[in-house]
Amino acid sequence: MTSDRKPVVLLQNCAIVTGGKTVLSSLDLMLHAGEFLIIEGPTGSGKTSLVRTLYGSLAPSAGYGEVVSIPLRPLPSAKKPQLRRQLGIVTQQPLFLEEETVLDNVALPLRIAGVAASECRARGTKALLEAGLTGAALRKPTELSGGEQARLQIARALIHQPLLLLADEPFAHLDTESVELIESLLAFAHTRGTAIVLTTHRPTQLASRARRLTVRDGRLA
Repeated sequence: MTSDRKPVVLLQNCAIVTGGKTVLSSLDLMLHAGEFLIIEGPTGSGKTSLVRTLYGSLAPSAGYGEVVSIPLRPLPSAKKPQLRRQLGIVTQQPLFLEEETVLDNVALPLRIAGVAASECRARGTKALLEAGLTGAALRKPTELSGGEQARLQIARALIHQPLLLLADEPFAHLDTESVELIESLLAFAHTRGTAIVLTTHRPTQLASRARRLTVRDGRLA
């Protein structure tokens, strides 16, 4: 990577505090466009707190941080939508519009961006096909299995081709088919130029294309 390119993630000597406890300290991280980073570590090590910081749900208590050129400290409430529109976000507990169809849910980032309804349908249908969810388009998210919901969340996070995808433990508690489909979706997104931060506590076939760091004892190394 060339040093003159502006990173999509820059953390310098950051500390992250949640619940009155410092979970990460002396945190330095730089990620450029198109890079793939896997962050490993056991449950409770601080991986989720780091991801939440990167999408603006937590603020660093010390140091300097920015994501897609938007400073994280401070991050005014008015700036959070601007940040998140440039991201794809995959959380451990997916949130859906339960009264809307799977197709409407996957196309939500496009609808928020003002994309025409016909294009939302076309791109949403394609995204569901890639995620192995074509037959579920007119169902409600609550009617899907856990693996199907995980794939729906990944497809929704990627449909607008974000600059940066933040995926927090996307393989947890999933069947083999869903894991393989999600790995395929992430690999394709990376090939297309999306930078990815993936947290996991289990082995993944994506490791061969990624830089790997580990959270241990409140440090990232």
